[in-house]
Order: sequence, then C-alpha cells, then structure tokens
Amino acid sequence: MSTSPLRVAVVGGGIGGAATAHALLRRGMDVRLYEQAAALAEVGAGVAIQPNGVRMLRRLGLGDELNRSGAR
Repeated sequence: MSTSPLRVAVVGGGIGGAATAHALLRRGMDVRLYEQAAALAEVGAGVAIQPNGVRMLRRLGLGDELNRSGAR
C-alpha cells in the first residue's frame, strides 16, 4: 500500500512562508501556500537578511537566485 505525501497549508507568502513552503516541498510534502494579497509585487521596501538567514537560504538551494537578485 502506497502512502500519500503529507498535506501542509502554509499561511502567509512572505519570506518566512515562502521559505517554509520551499523546504517542505523539497522533502516531498504536498504544500499549498496561501497569501491574502492578490499579487506579489515590490512595494518600495527593502529586505535585510542577516548572515544566518543567508546561510539558511543557501541550504534551501536558493543561493544562485540570492546571488542574482540580491545586493550587499
């Protein structure tokens, strides 16, 4: 008998919710990410990510994108 992947709902599409959803997807879970905003767009604000946060994003496989999109 095969088992279905664990189904998880993540509420909030900010950096924490998106990182959580990504990590769970990489572990084979069936993830649904819910965000109240109709569209995700720049709002004129920056995001500062401290060294420990950068390390975790790299562990999640997002290092290339961080290098492409981020700035020191």
